[in-house]
Amino acid sequence: MKTWVKGTVALALASTMIISGCGSNAKSTADEAQNNGGSAAKGVKLKLWGGVPEENGPKAVVDNWNKSHPDIQVEYVRYVNDDTGNTKLDTALMTQSDAPDLFFSYGENNLFRRENAGMTASLDELVKKAAFNVDEVIGNDNVIKFKDQIHYLPGYKNIDFVVLNKKALEAAGEKVPTDWTWEEFAALAAKLNNGAMKGAFVTPGADLLIGKFTLVGSKPNDSLYTEDGLTNFNNPAMQKGLEIQKSLYDKGIMVPWAEAIANKLDPANELLTGKAAMVYGGAWMMRSLKDTAKYPRDFAVAFAPAPQLEKGKNVNNGGMNDFMSINANSANKEAAFQFMSWYLTEGNMGMVEGGRIPTSKKADFDKITKLVVGDSSSILDEASLSQVLKANYTFATRVKSDAFSQITNVMKEEAEKYFMNVQPVDKTLEAMKKRGDQAIQSAKK
Repeated sequence: MKTWVKGTVALALASTMIISGCGSNAKSTADEAQNNGGSAAKGVKLKLWGGVPEENGPKAVVDNWNKSHPDIQVEYVRYVNDDTGNTKLDTALMTQSDAPDLFFSYGENNLFRRENAGMTASLDELVKKAAFNVDEVIGNDNVIKFKDQIHYLPGYKNIDFVVLNKKALEAAGEKVPTDWTWEEFAALAAKLNNGAMKGAFVTPGADLLIGKFTLVGSKPNDSLYTEDGLTNFNNPAMQKGLEIQKSLYDKGIMVPWAEAIANKLDPANELLTGKAAMVYGGAWMMRSLKDTAKYPRDFAVAFAPAPQLEKGKNVNNGGMNDFMSINANSANKEAAFQFMSWYLTEGNMGMVEGGRIPTSKKADFDKITKLVVGDSSSILDEASLSQVLKANYTFATRVKSDAFSQITNVMKEEAEKYFMNVQPVDKTLEAMKKRGDQAIQSAKK
């Protein structure tokens, strides 16, 4: 696995200046760490910041830990995972004012920013001292090192999949797909298309373009970039995905791109209100799929793996998330890592009912499936869900980040022109490549 080493100098400098300005805080933290050796001493109180609502798993997790570890008590503090909430966490870490000992970052951008700003502690010595086998539990390839050191461990395996209306599927005489391509997805969508019920729904946006999915299928690692560091937008896999998506719009099999954006259409709502027969989604949809109060319905849903560029590849656009780090200035790093290792090996089972799948390779996925389904077996197809959750995937990974937000916006903007008949596909790919490369070159100056 490559290491991500490009620094964000300005933010790192700002972080250093702010922390330096809080000398008394930093000194008292260092003194405390020296006094207890950073160890899990009696009476340790840890703060854990995360973005998941307390009632959706974190409360159960923390309660389970606190009952069995009276000497190390953990308090969960929720921050909203949006720009305001992430700024709040960054500020707490920079100023060390009421700062967490452990925290979750969601998405590589948030993680990389905090690593470069010196907010995250290296975990290597803690891993070694605790004899925690990262490769056996998580898999070394699932952890991106920062300057050749581990600064986080992932707590959530985000699996993308397709959710289908079983009643509509059976009416069409079709079975739940188990290994299929995007062409087969489009063909099934055409069969399921029936009056007011569209055959399929894919949320419009930069992260959910079929062209992006096919691009990831051709190159799971840093799919948006070529080896020379420029954009990969003129890859034939991108063209193939965009053409499939446009054909679904043109044939009336999916709600038009502009309409879906204007009405902020949501995949769970489209599926569960009978407006779409199948949707591209993931484990994050579970709470909605089980919510019969909000979505009363007379059909169950089944689960199929994400369609592939080529059969048998099992590439998944999801990946590892809930990046768990220890505050570089925490006085209780060993106690914090003790909680972290417990969370990653058993504690995060308390998050499963809310749809967060553990990253541990040793997890019992039959048990996980039953926990996810709970008392909803009449509306969730357990057998197909089990197959999707336990499969061995090659996940998309991202290490490069040059002008990432700019090039993803370019990808969306140019694809939108194609979907809305403003420009043909060849001009779309040409514009994507030209604008994306210019953004990267400007960012490097």
